Amino acid sequence: MYCNSCGSMINEGLSFCPNCGAPVNKPVQPAPQPAVQQYQQAQPVYQQPVQQVPAVAPAAPVKASRGFAIGSLILGINTVEFCFIIWVNLFSIITGLAGIILSILGLTRKNGKLKGLAVIGLILSVFGLLVASLMWLSLWSDDASKLFDVLFGWIF
Repeated sequence: MYCNSCGSMINEGLSFCPNCGAPVNKPVQPAPQPAVQQYQQAQPVYQQPVQQVPAVAPAAPVKASRGFAIGSLILGINTVEFCFIIWVNLFSIITGLAGIILSILGLTRKNGKLKGLAVIGLILSVFGLLVASLMWLSLWSDDASKLFDVLFGWIF
């Protein structure tokens, strides 16, 4: 016989369950166990819905923009080339400013592989612009003229 409370086996004639202490009123037959099927039917497996992302065609490879770097190098060379000639260095001031702008644009490119050219163009443009400006200042100021002679007197 089995206990009504805990389901443990109770010997015949006992009035209380030795396991849980519940009073035993009448014998309870164990519930028949369902026969286990030898082959159980597989339960379907459900997945969470997944949002379909449209396929994107691969982008064409981005070519490195070399125009700004090469342009800044050319303008930097022209700036230095013309900065020592007094009336032509007005052209040098203009090319120096343009060379600085192109150098900065060449350096800000994400995929620019020729950033070294942009750096060289920037250095040459700044140098030529400073020399051309110092030459124009030396025309109007004696101090600037002395400074120019000290810095670049060995050239002339």
